[in-house]
Amino acid sequence: MNIPGHDAWKLRGPEEHPEPEMEECAHCGGTGQALDDGGDPGICRHCNGNGVTEADAEEPDGDYKFERRRDAKWEDGQ
Repeated sequence: MNIPGHDAWKLRGPEEHPEPEMEECAHCGGTGQALDDGGDPGICRHCNGNGVTEADAEEPDGDYKFERRRDAKWEDGQ
């Protein structure tokens, strides 16, 4: 049996993960340079001198949290 596109599907590699979203480092303002504990300038320890950090995932909104609590109660039989 010959299924069109089946071989291509079977032979393709694993799904690639997208690059993480980056944002300007809040500690050094994107310069990569920051003052250390002694007040001396140096490489920012939060971004390792790159000036960018991985963006935090968005927190779920209140409706999402409410629905999760409601569903948990429902699943527990309360």
